[in-house]
Amino acid sequence: MDLTPEELQELLTGKDYPNEVRLNPAAVVTNAPQFLTIQFLMVAKHKGDLQRCAAWQRLREFYAATTENN
Repeated sequence: MDLTPEELQELLTGKDYPNEVRLNPAAVVTNAPQFLTIQFLMVAKHKGDLQRCAAWQRLREFYAATTENN
C-alpha cells in the first residue's frame, strides 16, 4: 500500500464501520471515528520517517482490516 496520509484519510473517513474492528490478535477498535481522528492527528504531528510512526502502522492495519472482505 503506497498511499499518502491524505489519501488514506480520504478513503477511511466518513464511512460506517462495525462496532468492533480487529486490527490484529491484540488490538480491537471499538470506536472507529474516534480512533481515526486520533491516529490521523498523531500522524500529522509525527516528524521523521512515516514508516516508523506507530499511528501510521495502526492506520494501515485498520485499512487492511476494513477492506480485505470488500
